Amino acid sequence: VTVARGLDVRDFTLTTFGGSGSLLACRLMDVLGLPRTLVPPNPGNVSAFGLLTVDVRNDHVQTAVQRHADLDLARVRALYAGLEADARAALDGEGFGREEQRVQRTADLRYVGQAFEVRVPVAPGDLDAAAAEDVAQAFHAAHRQLYGYDFAGDPRQAVEWVNLRVSGIGPIRRPDLVELPAREGGTDRAVTGSRRVFFDDWTDTPTYDRTLLAPGDVVPGPAVIEEFGSTVPVHPGFAAEVDRFGNLLLTREEGR
Repeated sequence: VTVARGLDVRDFTLTTFGGSGSLLACRLMDVLGLPRTLVPPNPGNVSAFGLLTVDVRNDHVQTAVQRHADLDLARVRALYAGLEADARAALDGEGFGREEQRVQRTADLRYVGQAFEVRVPVAPGDLDAAAAEDVAQAFHAAHRQLYGYDFAGDPRQAVEWVNLRVSGIGPIRRPDLVELPAREGGTDRAVTGSRRVFFDDWTDTPTYDRTLLAPGDVVPGPAVIEEFGSTVPVHPGFAAEVDRFGNLLLTREEGR
């Protein structure tokens, strides 16, 4: 999925979630060549936390197939106006005042003859010829990023508008993230014991209570960091650093 979007996973930080998501973090970093992994506090609750803190959003779409060279701007403006009205009416029903509502416009474009579209943003305001041309140029650039080529300089390859989209967004107040307090001493305060763990071979491995770690603490592998709903194995050659919000950042020791 990532490659299909024209993205290289090695440019990003892996984020694990779910109670067992962190068990494979170090192995995935090895297999995919990832630079780092972020393990949030209470990773088993991350999906629920996201569900409760994401803005309300409703999407409205209207198919209106037209070639870019022959685009009926008046029709496109009218369709967008109708979609925006529908989006705002839906947000009204969700209890959001007009002054706090936001709408975002996008469009799905393709080269004539293609069976797939690329979604690109459409600037707010009056959609004139210059704004429509900006959308077409954004499509060429997005197509090039996704597939490695485009036909921006080939007038024989026509661009086609397929779908007009409006997203109505009702922003909610997100909770403030709490920073971890500093603690005296080193990581020994969090050691709870030791057991044999099989990485590439059986290894005597210290175990840590994640709730007793503090910002700036670095736990070298091999180690097992435990909390109520999750376990994070830190493989040999890796290290886990605690940031100010209690996230664990897993990196290779030679790359720190």
